[in-house]
Amino acid sequence: MTLSEEKNGNVLVLGLRGKLDMEGAKMLVDKMTETLSGGERSILLDFTDITYINSAGLRGLILVAKQLASSGGTLILAGVSGQNQNILEISGLASIFTLRPTKAEALASFPQRC
Repeated sequence: MTLSEEKNGNVLVLGLRGKLDMEGAKMLVDKMTETLSGGERSILLDFTDITYINSAGLRGLILVAKQLASSGGTLILAGVSGQNQNILEISGLASIFTLRPTKAEALASFPQRC
């Protein structure tokens, strides 16, 4: 998996590409730990280019959500579709994440800070 990063207002957008497997999950968790220690609290994970998620990837997402929740942050997942959407639904995780169909809709969902 590869990660891209961009800042959109007060939101850090992490674009994920490839497979969210054991290696990808470790990369994501490490990146989130670094990001949170840097003070970011509004995170959008763009899943548009994720082709595969396995149980290690799901575990990584849960760890990321817990890290952000414990720091008072907001996490939104965008572009989760097809088989990846089914995996989140079957595992029961779709209900614990805020999911938006597009990056634009996800960005509009974040609380505006003054």
